[in-house]
Amino acid sequence: MQFNVIGAGRLGKNIALALTNSGLAQLAAVCNTTLDSAEQAIQQIGSGFAVTQLADLPKVNLTFITTPDDLIYSIAEQLKEQVPTDCFIVHCSGVLSSAELMPLKTRGCHIASLHPLKAFSEGNLDQRAFMHCDCVIEGDELAVELLTPLFTTLGARIIPIKADGKAIYHAAAVIASNYLVTLAATAADLLQEAGIEAKPAQQMIVNLMTSSLNNVQQASEIKNALTGPLARGDFNTISRHLKALKNCFANELYRHAALATLPITDLDTKLKSALTVLLQKAL
Repeated sequence: MQFNVIGAGRLGKNIALALTNSGLAQLAAVCNTTLDSAEQAIQQIGSGFAVTQLADLPKVNLTFITTPDDLIYSIAEQLKEQVPTDCFIVHCSGVLSSAELMPLKTRGCHIASLHPLKAFSEGNLDQRAFMHCDCVIEGDELAVELLTPLFTTLGARIIPIKADGKAIYHAAAVIASNYLVTLAATAADLLQEAGIEAKPAQQMIVNLMTSSLNNVQQASEIKNALTGPLARGDFNTISRHLKALKNCFANELYRHAALATLPITDLDTKLKSALTVLLQKAL
């Protein structure tokens, strides 16, 4: 089976490399708005050819759209005039459903959305990128039936989802992945405010977050991994934090994060109420 990739970003390139190197499918072409990026992708993957226009894509059985979300519908509109009927078109947006590809559905194509729940790193591609990777999928029956064994063979775990659940699913992914970076950057900046140099501050935060994630992984329930002053109900320590952060950039983030954490603690109602009042004072 031959396939095209539209969008030469990290995800598109990793999909192409994994499928090609596994022998499951053969890359025909990579389409990107800039030729240099498309050619670089082809060089990294080791097969296919580069194009910058959708009209120049060869006719294939399977196409992956790995562009920014705002481009997917317009790409579907353009593709409907040139793709063969009965082919498979997949987009990889986390928040959008396969309905974004409806112009292609009306032509007789089989459509789906498949989103790997993974942060793909910069630099070298990884042919084993989908090993133990959770991939959320929804779409028409034939498209799901095609994609499931393909990505399962690559080592992925396929998680079905309803189309109307994608936005909240993706919000969860953003909180867990993107905002983890926000927390790391904020905490590292605070360590520098405390007088610790940037490089050791970064490593300290990485080490601490790694140990916390290990606790989450080993806990019977996520909430059981919680440690620290809020888990203990240490009112005085939290008061000192708030005083230290009073005129600090991280003040509001600290308060909101603490308020979001309170419901998963085992503190009694009276102490939770007192801490809520304390944390809400300056909001």
